[in-house]
Formats: sequence, structure tokens, C-alpha cells
Amino acid sequence: MKKVIPAAILVLAVLSISACGGTPTVKKGEVAYSFVGCHTVTVNPASDGELAFIGPMIPLNKGDSVYFKLVNPKTLEVGGVSTGEPCK
Repeated sequence: MKKVIPAAILVLAVLSISACGGTPTVKKGEVAYSFVGCHTVTVNPASDGELAFIGPMIPLNKGDSVYFKLVNPKTLEVGGVSTGEPCK
């Protein structure tokens, strides 16, 4: 019986992940965010004007964590995080 519960949890986890539909596609001109991993905010705003925020423009403070970055709507690229450094 002990092996059935972990197996059921594993099956549910795999089904949940596969239900997400894979990698989302982004079209030019639309607003999209990309996962950049955990970064600790060290300065906000950055010298290049980049802002770290959550929700509807709620600015993050020094020491907060940021995980997503805005995709450039013209080039569909995601640059480096200039408001912080990778979490330790």
C-alpha cells in the first residue's frame, strides 16, 4: 500500500505538467513574459531603465526575488536581468 500512494502522486504530477501544452508561442507586438530563473533584486530601476515589478506595476524592493522578464515585443528576445543577480 505504501508504494501505491507515491506512484499515484507521480502519475498526477506527470499529467499536470503535460496538460500545460508545452512551450507557449509569442507573436510580435504582444506582451509576454519569459522565465529567467530566480534573481535577487539589487537595484530598481536599473541604470538602463529596466524595472523589476510584480502584478500591475508593483515595484520590487532590494532583496526581493524576480523570476520572469518581459519579452521584447519587436525582436521576441529576452536579454539579461539588469535589476539583480542570480539567487544563491
